Amino acid sequence: MDIPFVHFIETHNDLYLFDVNTNMISKVNERIGKYLSGHGKKEDLNNEDLMVIENMKSMGMLCPDQIERIEHPMSDFIEDILENSMNRLTIQVTQNCNFRCEYCVYSGSYYNRVHNNKRMGWDTAKAALDFLEQHSRNSSEINVSFYGGEPLLEMDLIKRCVDYCRMIFKRKKVSFNLTTNASLLSDEVIKYFEKEKFSVMVSLDGPQEVHDKNRTFADGKRGTFNTVIERIERIREIAPDLLANVTFNAVLDDENDFSLINQYFSQEPIIKDIFVSANYVNETNRKDKIVQTNQKNYIEISNQRFIGLMYLMNRVSRDKVSKLVVRELSDIKETISKRKVSKNVMQPINHPAGPCLPGVQRPFVNAYGKLFPCERVNETCKDMCIGNIYDGFDIEAVKRFLNVGQVTEENCKRCWAFNFCTQCGVTSDNGEKIASEARLEKCERVRNHVDNLLKDYIVLKECGCDFTQSI
Repeated sequence: MDIPFVHFIETHNDLYLFDVNTNMISKVNERIGKYLSGHGKKEDLNNEDLMVIENMKSMGMLCPDQIERIEHPMSDFIEDILENSMNRLTIQVTQNCNFRCEYCVYSGSYYNRVHNNKRMGWDTAKAALDFLEQHSRNSSEINVSFYGGEPLLEMDLIKRCVDYCRMIFKRKKVSFNLTTNASLLSDEVIKYFEKEKFSVMVSLDGPQEVHDKNRTFADGKRGTFNTVIERIERIREIAPDLLANVTFNAVLDDENDFSLINQYFSQEPIIKDIFVSANYVNETNRKDKIVQTNQKNYIEISNQRFIGLMYLMNRVSRDKVSKLVVRELSDIKETISKRKVSKNVMQPINHPAGPCLPGVQRPFVNAYGKLFPCERVNETCKDMCIGNIYDGFDIEAVKRFLNVGQVTEENCKRCWAFNFCTQCGVTSDNGEKIASEARLEKCERVRNHVDNLLKDYIVLKECGCDFTQSI
């Protein structure tokens, strides 16, 4: 028989087969595993083994690689969606900031961005909002996010944008988001955000000794922790409704003590009830390579993940689960447990998972009026720009970003992690364009991540986890 498009997963006691064409997972014995991987003979199989194989075939499993061409299934529809169904826009009101965070993408540690005094003028902001209005005819809800640099440096512009949105989106539900370092959250601004029902994400890395290590004021000398906490406390005092819409973004630096950070976000009175989104230091377009070498952190993170797995099996209560590992636990449930399982998962014309619908999920307009798929992209790379607010979307550029897998087509067609790939154009940028080498160098890490998710899922299923409880 042809070699089936499968991946084998070994747990402590058993061997499992993941069928790429159907997303199905099946436990198999060593004889079947050897035979299906091309290392064994049919004569080595007994009647029960043959029956198991026929059973799998009847469910559509064990077919060879069926992918003929890499092309995203939304390629023919994306233009119409962008023309009529946009429902959000992130606006870069400034590229300046009053902080100088060590790992910020504007810090000088990255090839693509540096802090500068460029600010968005009202004419550009108005044109951006008009562009959103003209391309959102089919959308009943609109979300506008404000981004920097530090967006609160342009508070007057933000207010003007909000007023204009209220006018042009009268018949739609409008919401506003903002990412800030919190230092400029005056009482007036706090009250304004509460009145306008803003969702506010605040950058906070942990206790003072951790936060101040990387997050200083623009003079590079003074830590910012006390200022941030003072502003959070002020929100609690004068705007409790706004506090319910505050979240934290913590950047995890491997040089810092993870257990200390985890303890802070779990136990600090003013902090412990607020949601935290934890992210590791961004490696894309960074000048120096980041190497994770802190063994103590590795052990502690693994321990917290294990506690999270115990929660999924109803062995510990939810309050024991670290906020800093919730996203990883959620991946097991949302990515693996809820995966589509069908004979028709894999079509001959297909595209690896990973890229968003550029211009739809997180469209970003920078201070110059250029459009990008999201705020994470390299603004200096020509392949990242997908148009501008004056001339509209460059549909060819949109499709190039959407079909990023075409630069590594032959590799992608043979990859067992095809349906769970996390790579998009952002991670495929070599500084000048979308490039195969930039994409391929990250593939092994992606496959290891997916393999670990599958292993966690299988072990949890073996232990009776039903994945119904929220994470």
